[in-house]
Amino acid sequence: MPKPYALLLALLCTGCGPRAPSFLFLGSYFPSWLFGIAAGTIATVLLRLALIRVGIDDALPLRLLVYTGLAVIFAMMFAFTFSPR
Repeated sequence: MPKPYALLLALLCTGCGPRAPSFLFLGSYFPSWLFGIAAGTIATVLLRLALIRVGIDDALPLRLLVYTGLAVIFAMMFAFTFSPR
């Protein structure tokens, strides 16, 4: 007899559906999360340069955590905005 959570587990294991979100780039399909990470990293580096120029970078506590969080936020914004689905 199946457990009551078997149906819930089966529904959670469906994944992204028939096709994974990807972009056609130079004749190959690349996962969209790769582009999101690249865009998030570039946006974070540009923001860091702007914060250094303004003088706010020195006042930031836990810089590594702040910039990692910003990179994740920018990557999620990219995925939400430009995802092919």
